[in-house]
Amino acid sequence: MTEPVRREDTWHRTARDCYPDPYRIMRIQFPIVEELRGTPRETWPQPDSLPTALGYLAETFEDCGWDDLALRVHQEILELQRGRPEQTLRALTAIRGNLVRQELHEEAMRAAHEEYEFAKQRGKHEVAHTAKYWVTNVLGKLGRHEEAARIARESVAERREWPPSKKDRSAVYQLAHAHVEYAHRLMRIRSYEQAVAPLEEAAAFWRERAWDDAASLYTVLDELCALHLRLGNLDEALRCHTEGVAAIRTRAERRGELEFLGHLGGVLNNHGNRLHALGLDEEALTAAQESVEWYRKYAAKAPAPTGKLWLKLAIALTSLGSRLDDVGRFDEALDANDESIALITERVDGADGQAELARAWTNRASALIALSSFTEAGEAAAKGLELYHAADGKAMARNTFALASAHAGNHDVALEASLRSVAEYREWSADDAHEYGGLLADALTDHALIRLLRSERAEAEAAITESIALHETLVAANPGRYQRELDRARAVAARI
Repeated sequence: MTEPVRREDTWHRTARDCYPDPYRIMRIQFPIVEELRGTPRETWPQPDSLPTALGYLAETFEDCGWDDLALRVHQEILELQRGRPEQTLRALTAIRGNLVRQELHEEAMRAAHEEYEFAKQRGKHEVAHTAKYWVTNVLGKLGRHEEAARIARESVAERREWPPSKKDRSAVYQLAHAHVEYAHRLMRIRSYEQAVAPLEEAAAFWRERAWDDAASLYTVLDELCALHLRLGNLDEALRCHTEGVAAIRTRAERRGELEFLGHLGGVLNNHGNRLHALGLDEEALTAAQESVEWYRKYAAKAPAPTGKLWLKLAIALTSLGSRLDDVGRFDEALDANDESIALITERVDGADGQAELARAWTNRASALIALSSFTEAGEAAAKGLELYHAADGKAMARNTFALASAHAGNHDVALEASLRSVAEYREWSADDAHEYGGLLADALTDHALIRLLRSERAEAEAAITESIALHETLVAANPGRYQRELDRARAVAARI
């Protein structure tokens, strides 16, 4: 039996800012609740008088941020509604949602299971499917990824079993979402090849609806591109992303909505990154340039450009700087990064733009190293290192800082930073070679060069030997992307 929430349970609490006035609602509802609690149900004005009043209190408590009190109220409602299927199911759904929000995962799991079984027994299939999704979600949060993948597979099968009805036209859309969820769960357990089929099914669904919802098609095709890249299916990766970009471009040019101008800018920026990952640097540069152009058009047409819009333009400019760097146009790369830094500094809230500002400073440092401005490069990389919060961002900035410092003659500082970056990339690469293997190989090339500048030839030789071996493996899978890095490693080896 749940301990009912009493008026005095709220007295010591502070409500977060919300509307309407929660204390006014409590002053109205608590007397009603207290009176009804003390009388038989048959004497209530309506069969749901007390559950309804309790429902207002639960909503108010949730608005206040008092989820623990709201949970007790939902549980009281459930006890009152047992034997009334519709009302019981609503109470179970509310309890599950509350527990998920509180991140009480084990309790949320049990509640979602109960909600699922109850809904399924009563033929409430969409409610059952939703509950099963939350079983999958919570299993993932608990780290039980194999189980989550199994439940996600069952969800797809169950949704196939129940075709759409005249009353529920969303069922086919939910099946597409279930395919994507299943693919995500398969990728989480590294069953990458098995994840292709459900994503392809989702893409086929959205392809038929691209005229109205190009964004959903692009999202799935972008995920397929990343998956094919991981699997080494380079032609398929290119096909997927090219199709996705074409869908967004068609929508933007056909309807001309302002928001789709910005959306196309973001998609083209991502396309540039994907093309770079495929080793198509000139094509990647073209996409990055077009991305910046679209964002400039968007900013020119927007009635009042927001900080969010300026940040998106800055992101595109930073990416453009990287793509210019890739093809050796270092002065232009520096200009793009300088514009990005100025935009973020002048027009974007500090917290919102901090990660991108860190990336722009780090990219600026890379261009300065290529231009032999080593002291200035070290200062730029140090700013990136200071601004980054994410560990992988810090590792990138730290490695750039190490290389700049070594060329500037600060060999001890350079070695310390380089050793740390190599150690971090080695650890991460052991867990996910696709994401971090190339970064480890590059860091080892830089480490070999730093050791060479310190006249530590044995250590330099060990580092460059490992770097070349890693790069040769990468080139075998994706020559366009990694041949340049292998050539650089061999050039360092020749100096040793």
